[in-house]
Amino acid sequence: MLLDRGPWKALILLSRALFLLSFLFPESGAIAQTPPRHAPDTILVRFKDSAQLQDQALAHALVGGHVHKHFSMVKGLQAVRIPAGMHVKEALARYRKHPDVLYAEPDWIVHTQTVPNDPMFGTLWGLNNIGQSGGVVDADIDAVEAWDITTGSSAVVVAVIDTGIDYNHQDLSANMFRNTPDCNSNGIDDDRNGKIDDCFGIDTVNKDSNPIDDHNHGTHVAGTIGAGGNNGVGVVGVNWTVRLMACKFLDAGGFGWTSDAIDCLEYVKLMKDRGVNIVATNNSWGGGEFSQAMFDAIDAHRQRGILFIAAAGNSSLDNDFTPFYPASYYLPNVIAVAATTRTDAQAWFSNYGRRTVHLGAPGDQILSTTRGNTYSIFSGTSMATPHVTGVAALLKAQDPGRDWKAIRNLLLAGGETIPSMTTTITQKRLNARGALGCSNSTVLSRLVPVTDVVSGAAGTPIDLAALHINCANPNGNVSVTVNPGGQIVTLSDDGLGSDQEAGDGIYSGQWTPVAGGTYALIFPGGDVVTVQVPSNYTSAPTAFNYRTIAGANLNLSDDSSATISSPFPILFGGASFTATGT
Repeated sequence: MLLDRGPWKALILLSRALFLLSFLFPESGAIAQTPPRHAPDTILVRFKDSAQLQDQALAHALVGGHVHKHFSMVKGLQAVRIPAGMHVKEALARYRKHPDVLYAEPDWIVHTQTVPNDPMFGTLWGLNNIGQSGGVVDADIDAVEAWDITTGSSAVVVAVIDTGIDYNHQDLSANMFRNTPDCNSNGIDDDRNGKIDDCFGIDTVNKDSNPIDDHNHGTHVAGTIGAGGNNGVGVVGVNWTVRLMACKFLDAGGFGWTSDAIDCLEYVKLMKDRGVNIVATNNSWGGGEFSQAMFDAIDAHRQRGILFIAAAGNSSLDNDFTPFYPASYYLPNVIAVAATTRTDAQAWFSNYGRRTVHLGAPGDQILSTTRGNTYSIFSGTSMATPHVTGVAALLKAQDPGRDWKAIRNLLLAGGETIPSMTTTITQKRLNARGALGCSNSTVLSRLVPVTDVVSGAAGTPIDLAALHINCANPNGNVSVTVNPGGQIVTLSDDGLGSDQEAGDGIYSGQWTPVAGGTYALIFPGGDVVTVQVPSNYTSAPTAFNYRTIAGANLNLSDDSSATISSPFPILFGGASFTATGT
């Protein structure tokens, strides 16, 4: 539109031509000109609510301006054309002196910021896949399209629970969280939170407040979430602007303790309770057995509105049958992430789970930040997870009023359905633009029971649950039909009984078999769970008698289990089983 504004057209064209010449022909002696930063003949003026129409007209008359456009959504705001030959600076000064003017400002020229100037951006196929290095065009999270909506916010904090972060890295330092009262290294707990000099976070391995990375893993994760964007350096994160809080609980070898991880969660909870706007924790780690303490710690985060985004694991296993913690904790604020490749395939190493892993994200051959201002390519569900965490931060930046439930649902519903992710809950790969602009996208998927065939006992309830969402919102009760008999079990999202959280889009309920037999639980879409209930049997404890058994080693520890398929039917209690737990 600027080029249609009368006598200024030639001036703007000349200015742009000189600007281009200064780069194309630097030896020609052309004088470099800066392109105009604002409209040369239009300004924005907002009058006070008390200003009468005659007062506004007088202000315009004194300057010689005339109203070009009125805005209804901001009371008193107008676009004003200034007289030919008058400089914008002079017009602003005159309007600002008038007592009825609230403010006057230039009409800044804006342009899209979809592709940053970070020199390694072209390598980041997970953000923008144009087929580089044998990839498939658009097998990415549509970050470029999402950045037309938001590139992040310094008001949003993400906690990286990992090996620490190189907070001096050239691509990370500007986006590091800073607990300002304790950024003075004076050996005093200035903000009285129980931690001394916890400027960037804490280190629960070495029991201090210096979470510097001595491994690289945490720094790599942090770069995918929030390496500085459009800064002319290195790579760019999903967020150009965000605040990265570091909690180091993994040592230089990449190992750590559950107790130290819980210490990190405790610190995050503490800072959230003190007013820090923490939207999520990134948890690109896992292993070990189920821990009730960790479960309770993650649940405490749920109660404070913090998402727990976790790597699904790198063992090519089905988490439905072999749980991988912490990704496999059944809590509504947990999001488990599988890894995809540049061709939108499931990465060969990635764990999966139709009922336990939520979605996929780019995780193979991912370039990101590493210690000492370096950059490296890593692969793993560890690399997929921060893509999801990064989009969670974008969603919070786009709408600061969103709670964790809406953010989680948008991440899940806004993804892109791809064939390789049929082994996940949503059957989708993360899509940032789809999450930010979600419209009428539904997900209906069974969560519990996890397997298609389960055993039960007469008189003992069986838990049922399904995810049912439409973009950010819950999408209505789920009905499960029981055959034989045709009984209808209604799953509700009310936070009562087996339902963990009201209004989160997970609908829960229970069904209790009254007699032995084989039953079919029919979820919407024809998803059938077979329940085998043995008849007329009682159980009794027996003494342990450890024996050496020949055959395949299941590599189980004490109090752990696995499901194995039987080559023949196992008849028990009047029912027939094809799999058993051991």
